[in-house]
Amino acid sequence: MTTKKKVTAAELMAKLNADPEFVAKRAREEEERQKREAEYRRAEKPLVDELRAAGFQVQSAWDLVNTPGSYPNAVPILLAHLRRPYPAPIREGIARALAVPEAKAAGWYDLTRMYREEQEQRAKDGLAVAIAAAADDEVISDVISLARDTRHGSSRLLLLSALERSTDPRARKALMDLGTDPDLNKEIQVILRRLKRAKR
Repeated sequence: MTTKKKVTAAELMAKLNADPEFVAKRAREEEERQKREAEYRRAEKPLVDELRAAGFQVQSAWDLVNTPGSYPNAVPILLAHLRRPYPAPIREGIARALAVPEAKAAGWYDLTRMYREEQEQRAKDGLAVAIAAAADDEVISDVISLARDTRHGSSRLLLLSALERSTDPRARKALMDLGTDPDLNKEIQVILRRLKRAKR
C-alpha cells in the first residue's frame, strides 16, 4: 500500500505560484481590491476632511473604532455622515465608530430608526453594535423591541450585550424569552451561564 506524501503549505504555494492561471487570477483580485479601496477613500473624503478639521487625525472612520478613550466631538459629525449614501463598508465603519455612550444623547432615535430601515448586512451589523454600546436602562425597552423583531435576522446577536449588561429585570426576562429564537439561542445560553456565574 502506498502512502500519499504530505504536501506542506510552502510546497503548495510554490506549485500554485508556478501556475500562470493562478498568478494572473491573484493579480486581478489584488488589482480589484486596490481599486475598491481607492474608491472607498475617495467616497469617504468628506467625512475624513470634517473629522480632521475637528482635530481627529484619521484616514477613515474605522480609525476611531476601538480607539481608547472617548471622542464626544466626533459623534455629531459621525451621525451626520451616517445618514449619507456611502458604500456599505464605510457606513459600517461610521456606525461602529458610534459604539460609544455619547451616541445615545446625540442620536438614539436616529440610530434605532436607521437600524430598522437598513437592508445591507454590514451596515446593519455596525448599527447594532452602536445601539448595544450606547444603550442604558433608560432605553432598554427599545433594545428589547429590536431584539424581538425577527425581521432583523442575525444582526440581533450584536444587540444582546446591552441586555446582558442591563440591570433592568425586563432585560433578563427578554433573554429568557428569546432563548428559543434559532438566531439567538446559542449566544443566549452562553450569556445566561455568564450571568449565573456572576451572581454566585
